Amino acid sequence: MFSLRKLVMAAMMIGLVTSCGSSKKKEKVEAPKEAKPEGRKFQKDFVLIEASSAEKPTWIDMPYEVEGSKGKKKFRYFLDGSEGQSKRLCLRSAGARANARIAREIAQFIKNTYAEATQGGEDEDVSEYMQEQLAQEAQTFIVGAQTLRTYWEKRRYKMELGASQDETKYSCNALVKMPKKNLEKAIRNSTAKLLRSIQDPEVKQKTEKAISQVEEKFNSLEQPVQLDDEV
Repeated sequence: MFSLRKLVMAAMMIGLVTSCGSSKKKEKVEAPKEAKPEGRKFQKDFVLIEASSAEKPTWIDMPYEVEGSKGKKKFRYFLDGSEGQSKRLCLRSAGARANARIAREIAQFIKNTYAEATQGGEDEDVSEYMQEQLAQEAQTFIVGAQTLRTYWEKRRYKMELGASQDETKYSCNALVKMPKKNLEKAIRNSTAKLLRSIQDPEVKQKTEKAISQVEEKFNSLEQPVQLDDEV
C-alpha cells in the first residue's frame, strides 16, 4: 500500500514537471521590434491658405506615372514651377518654364553624352556652343508640347515662421508632355545645326560619332535630366 502511494505520487510529480516543461516550450520569445525611422521634418515658413486640390497631386513627385505605361511609350514629361503674386501669371510662368525645360534637358543630355564619349578630350569650341547656344537652338524645334496638368497653392509667408517678410504668394507647378516622335525630330535638328557650326572636319567627325543615336537614348529615359544649375 505504502509503495503504491509512492508510485502514484511519483507519477504525479513526473506529470507536473512534464507539463511545466511543455508550457515553457510553447512560450514564444518575441524579438524586440525595430523602431521605424522617422521621415525628415521641415519647418515651413508659410501657412497654406488655399489650393487647387485638397491633396498635393502625386504627379508632382512622379510625373512619369501620370498616364501610366501607355503614356510613357508615346510621351516624355517635363515639370517645372514658379511663384508670383498673381495666380494667372504664376500658372502661365510655370507652363512657360516647363516648356523651356524641354530644350534645356535636350541640350544638357547632348552635352553630357558628348563629354562622356570624349572623356575629357572634347573640343573647346564645341563645348562652348553646347553651353551657350544649344538650348536656344533646340527651343526653336519644340513642336507639339502641351500642358497636361497644373497645380497651385496660395501661401501666406510669415516672419514668425522664418520667412524673410510677411507676404502672400502663389506657388504653381505645370506638367508638360511632348510626343517622343517630335522629340526625336527636335534633337536631330538640333544636332544637325550643331554639326553645321563645326568647321574642322576631324572635330565634326568626332562630335558626330560622340552624339550618335542621342535622340533614342534621350527618349528611353524615364527621369528628368539633371540640369547643371540644379546641382
